[in-house]
Amino acid sequence: MSELRVRAPASSANLGPGFDSFAVALPLLAEFDVKPARAWSVTVEGDGEGVPTGDDNLFIVAARATAKAAKGHLAPQHVTQRSDIPLARGLGSSAAAITAGVAAANALLGGPLDRGTLLRVAADVEGHPDNVAAALYGGMTVALSTDGGPVAARLPFPRAWRICLLVPQSMLSTDIARAALPADVSRADAVFNVSHASALVAAIFRADGALLSLAMRDRLHEPVRAQLVRGMDDIVTAARDAGAFGAALSGAGPTVLAVAPVRLASRVIAAMEMAAWTAGSPGRGRVLRARAAGVQVRRT
Repeated sequence: MSELRVRAPASSANLGPGFDSFAVALPLLAEFDVKPARAWSVTVEGDGEGVPTGDDNLFIVAARATAKAAKGHLAPQHVTQRSDIPLARGLGSSAAAITAGVAAANALLGGPLDRGTLLRVAADVEGHPDNVAAALYGGMTVALSTDGGPVAARLPFPRAWRICLLVPQSMLSTDIARAALPADVSRADAVFNVSHASALVAAIFRADGALLSLAMRDRLHEPVRAQLVRGMDDIVTAARDAGAFGAALSGAGPTVLAVAPVRLASRVIAAMEMAAWTAGSPGRGRVLRARAAGVQVRRT
């Protein structure tokens, strides 16, 4: 009987103008030990308050969806779940569980599905492809929805840049953050985001910090969500003033992400922490590299 250990990374989506499309994998990992059992169940170790332990656990939901897509029989498994990814902070904790579930199921079934199909299954479970693409592929990803399912391209994130996170103590439900978004946007705002998203991709390819500082701005979701994240505008301004190329909400928030050169990353984090504390929304700063690897499965 096969036993697996699956590791899936956190991810930060949008990066400003790339709403529901851009994401980058981060070296905060969710780990799942999988072994045969009489019935499906999950044991959550560590800080996992509120994580389902039954059939509604996202790992199980994704694993079963993968078996259905492969038209295969997946025997019940017991899953032990541990995670360094903060919950409800805009860091892709649900995408990590989903991606781990699809990768584990595919391995248990003998690997019948290619990565593109796994992306489609994961995106169907998640509801959008951005975070699951980064968790599956690693690096920075650009995902788009097509009639045949989502497609994703992986970009190498510049090695001389660092990702600076300000993770607040408070949580923010993704459902609440999505519900706040307007149903329609103006043509001017749509053009603004298309141009800035395109420039952001060019900045990543060229490792051009000056271009990134112009590109990493948004008009589709951040102006509304800023009202839900105390001190967001002050934290973004503090990051830029301290030398970050740009800063934006991580996913739906409330975490704020900044991109900075290595030599200034510590100063950027200190400025973000001070701005958050002053705004009455204290949090912990982290300096991270982008994670090159996506989800990984190892037999034990």
